[in-house]
Amino acid sequence: MAYNNELVNRVRERLAMEENIDVEEKKMFSGLSFLVNGKMCINISDDNLMCRYSAELEDEVSEKKGYRYVEPTGFQ
Repeated sequence: MAYNNELVNRVRERLAMEENIDVEEKKMFSGLSFLVNGKMCINISDDNLMCRYSAELEDEVSEKKGYRYVEPTGFQ
């Protein structure tokens, strides 16, 4: 199970800044997933970061460097 430890630590630090959330780490999807309040929110596999976001943010998020749309079967 390979994942970028520096990226994992950056996500840990950022999530630790949030109040009133329960964060759990779980090895899954060939990487490390972060579950927030019992729901998968972020997965890091190799150097890829996959995250859930509100559909309302689709236009803004799709403009980010490195963005790739992910179907349930994998990256497009």
